[in-house]
Amino acid sequence: MTVWDYAALVGYFLTMLGIGWWARRRTHTQEDYFMGGRSFGAFVQTFAALGIGTGSSGPVTTAHTTLLSGMSGLWGIVSWLFVTPCYWITGVWYRRMRHLTLGDWFVERYESPALGAAYALFGLLFFMVFGSMMFSTVGRVAAPLVGTGTVSVAGQQFGIEYVLVPVTGAVVIGYVVLGGLRAVYWTDVAQGFGILLLSILLIPLGLRALVGQFGDPQTQGLGDGFRILHEQLPATHFALTGTASSAEHPLYLVAALVLVNLVGVVIQPHFITLGGGSAKTETGARTGLVVGSILKRLCALGWTMTALIGLALYADRSELATDPDQIWGLASRELLGPGLTGLMLACLLGALMSSVDTYMLVGSALVVRNVYAPYVNPKATEQQYVALGRLTGAIVVVGSVVISLCMMDVFKQLQLTWVVAMLFAAPFWVGIFWRRATTAAAWSTVACSALLFFVIPWLTPRLWPDLRTYRSLTVANDVLVTTTRRVAAPSDIKRRQAAMELWEATYQQLVEADQNVGQAFGVPAGGWAVRGRAAADPTAGLEQTLPPADRLAEQSAALQRLAH
Repeated sequence: MTVWDYAALVGYFLTMLGIGWWARRRTHTQEDYFMGGRSFGAFVQTFAALGIGTGSSGPVTTAHTTLLSGMSGLWGIVSWLFVTPCYWITGVWYRRMRHLTLGDWFVERYESPALGAAYALFGLLFFMVFGSMMFSTVGRVAAPLVGTGTVSVAGQQFGIEYVLVPVTGAVVIGYVVLGGLRAVYWTDVAQGFGILLLSILLIPLGLRALVGQFGDPQTQGLGDGFRILHEQLPATHFALTGTASSAEHPLYLVAALVLVNLVGVVIQPHFITLGGGSAKTETGARTGLVVGSILKRLCALGWTMTALIGLALYADRSELATDPDQIWGLASRELLGPGLTGLMLACLLGALMSSVDTYMLVGSALVVRNVYAPYVNPKATEQQYVALGRLTGAIVVVGSVVISLCMMDVFKQLQLTWVVAMLFAAPFWVGIFWRRATTAAAWSTVACSALLFFVIPWLTPRLWPDLRTYRSLTVANDVLVTTTRRVAAPSDIKRRQAAMELWEATYQQLVEADQNVGQAFGVPAGGWAVRGRAAADPTAGLEQTLPPADRLAEQSAALQRLAH
């Protein structure tokens, strides 16, 4: 990145803080801070739905799945399209509730402040896990964009995510604390335009690069880029659905995702604002939620097209062989000029910030409304509640940053978000449609869900470790192995060559490390590295043997002492 790129990034951060400073003048009561005075029209609600619903993980995970299985990978995002018509119905629910949090609804519906407090704890956990997934993608995207995965701070080398994630979190805390939901929504408008820009910016540049690399730029245009794209990639990469053996999103999985999304989305804590609770009218609530959701699905098409173009251009890059998540950052670095690279990083960070800011605000509302007000200080003034909301909002951002830095696996975090929402889904749906639902029924449902989804899966293997290998529990049906044969496309050959080169480079590193260890401990070189090569290639190095077991133990103990 150049000076112009860093200037674009700093300018973006300062603009967000400036919006927060502007919005602070109209923030006085809880409704002002947590709901923006319920004063937003359809336009702002639309971009709020687009911004809040589109995190930095969206472009990255869509590009990742597209790289592995082609266009069918977009179903991870587009499966929500079949849920979108239901938003026209649910949009008015949150507007008519007139609550500040969904925890308030549980308190009123089931006459149980304790259930509201339990929902507040659930909401904080949900926001931290969801936010961590978005923060985790920052390092994956920033490393190829910046051109390095590490930065030097005070003479120490740190992964770039350990610098960029806390800085981004601090900016989010700054403008949310200043302006509340008004700052969140108006920054979402700016960030929404940024999301639209990042969704289409790389497509014409990528098509031009395809023509320049595989065609004739003098006689061919962007339209020929699509033809070249089809020539470089296998035909299966352009199928919208795939079989269970050839794609990550076969048709039955798409149907399952639609059902899970429909059941769980209405109970997500931020839907009290995003779903229409902050809108001026019911029509604005409905229109904003539906149109914003459709815009996001259209953006997913742009992310998918960008990933396909990136695969055709850079299939031979070793970065993609080790980490497919880097496809977006790699394409941005190679295709964009000075200043635009920083703008692209700012747009991706904007996608992150437009989601995390709402999580922070709604998380603070849950703490204030459902924990502090009923149990600590029921007689507090509006100013005290707002001041506490500003202080406690940082809990969500700090928790998300910590989880992100401790568990950088985006897919594991995504799996957690699928299940966490199920805790309170049944009490919400039943409470909406069945008047005879009782407090005891709600508590038993939440307890049962917690046991089945979290406590038992986590606790059982620790109490009885043998259960993982118990013979009668590991009986399975016959495994069906399918083989797909097709003509290899040019991108297939390049990806295979990149994987082989990476394997050879890794083997050479093992050989060098083996020689260094052998010199340090006075043992013959060749044992460990050849063993590693033999594990990957059974025909290589069979005549070599490992050093004696006692020597290996001595060397291992010595290495541990040196490490400490």
